[in-house]
Amino acid sequence: MIKIINRTVEAMTLPFTISLATVQESQLEEELDRLSLEILTELERLEEKFSTFRPSSLVCRFQDGDRSVLLDQEFQEVFSLAEMAHQETDGAFDPYYKGSYDPTGLVKGWVIEKIFQNKLLPYLQHPDVEAVCLNGGGDMQFATKEASSFVWKIGIENPDNLQEILAVFTAKNGAIATSGYSKRGQHIQSQNDIQQITFMDTSLTRADVWATAGLSMPENTLLDAIAHHQLSGLYIKPQQLHFFKKGELVRD
Repeated sequence: MIKIINRTVEAMTLPFTISLATVQESQLEEELDRLSLEILTELERLEEKFSTFRPSSLVCRFQDGDRSVLLDQEFQEVFSLAEMAHQETDGAFDPYYKGSYDPTGLVKGWVIEKIFQNKLLPYLQHPDVEAVCLNGGGDMQFATKEASSFVWKIGIENPDNLQEILAVFTAKNGAIATSGYSKRGQHIQSQNDIQQITFMDTSLTRADVWATAGLSMPENTLLDAIAHHQLSGLYIKPQQLHFFKKGELVRD
């Protein structure tokens, strides 16, 4: 029987949960302890680079006019991704929405995806590991061995009652990101009555971008973007759930 074992660490003011699905629970407990410490160290390193609250971070230094940070490879990568996200979303994702550079809307997704690829994905080569997942504050990247029957089940919370699950997505591989005012407060300027939006993708960075951008768009613009970019997920309005898959709304 496959069992999921977890460890949770705190970074970026969020809980991060590392999960392994395994049939040999006892043999992996110590390994998961070691892995969790590695992941925490990496989270803290990246938080130091990309925090918007630490004056010494690369982001804050760039905001203060220090262009030498552009020589940093990871800063360059995030900077380029933010520009591409701005273009892909027709400006709905805007790293300058506060007037100065702030890539917060994609950094968490990028951090989770990067650590997942470097630290967790290699564990699929372990004979006792069936699947792996890294969850940061509800946004997650996950994968399953090709030959395994294991499927990840991801519950979507009711924004009006976080103890209630409104929908469950199932997948072996991929990423999922959710944005909503119950999770993030009113830091996104909305042009619709959408309370919460979830995107599924192969990349958590991209899912995170669309979750941020989608919440701010007029609903008709969002529907056009969903169709044009073949997006999958769910958005929630008062008393309404709207599922979409590969660009098309899924009717009940």
